[in-house]
Amino acid sequence: MRASTGVVRAACFNILGDAVADANVLDLFAGVGSLGLEALSRGARRATFVELRRERAALIAQNALALGYREVAEVVTADVIPWLRSHREQVAQAALVLLDPPYLDPGPALCRAALEQLGETAAGVGTWAPEVVVEHHRQLQLPDAAGALNCVRQSRYGTTQLSFYRRTQ
Repeated sequence: MRASTGVVRAACFNILGDAVADANVLDLFAGVGSLGLEALSRGARRATFVELRRERAALIAQNALALGYREVAEVVTADVIPWLRSHREQVAQAALVLLDPPYLDPGPALCRAALEQLGETAAGVGTWAPEVVVEHHRQLQLPDAAGALNCVRQSRYGTTQLSFYRRTQ
């Protein structure tokens, strides 16, 4: 397991700034939930954590409860890609989407597939204009555009890169 480092997490949220306040957040490939919990600590209205592994999902739920976020945190144990396809309306309610897939296989393919699915949702829901942040290994090449989402910024921190996508059409 590779949790988002404190330096990268702080940089991500400093770049996002006011976009976090009062936002509905999706934390995909949530792991231990560090990104979504950080968003809640910075004023996000609600966070939905999607994590495939039950033990990690249980840990997220425990941490959310311990931090006082029980009412505003939803933890879903599911495979991200099928979940995105079957929960399009819920996805389109998120103003901020955080992706932190595994760096090792099959992480890169999952990352691209999730970004593609989010881009398709953005294209199909004309009013949805999320901020999408992907934390990934710097050697992973992500597309400049995915559906209606375009990469607007990239920042590197050691072996980690943050790629920021927005609707620009």
